[in-house]
Amino acid sequence: MRKHFLAIAALLLAGCVSMGTNYDVAAVDRLRVGMTKAEVIGLLGQPNQVVTNSDGSERLVWVHSTGSMLGANARSVGLPFGADGRLTDVPQRSPQ
Repeated sequence: MRKHFLAIAALLLAGCVSMGTNYDVAAVDRLRVGMTKAEVIGLLGQPNQVVTNSDGSERLVWVHSTGSMLGANARSVGLPFGADGRLTDVPQRSPQ
């Protein structure tokens, strides 16, 4: 019986996939307007995408997704930075 359980557990784990930057969702709540890119990256890790606008402002995007045979889950956050490299807006967390 134990061998069957271990075999099933191994198959389930082998089917797990994680992609992107596994950022701390609680860290998003600690973000404040005016923080530098370096401060934000220190909290969330390296972004998956940086979009540079013609006015010099940027949008940094963090995405993390996981999947297995049992389902999938994804989350993301995009943060706007002014041309001065400072955070210009903080997302509001939706009530749960």
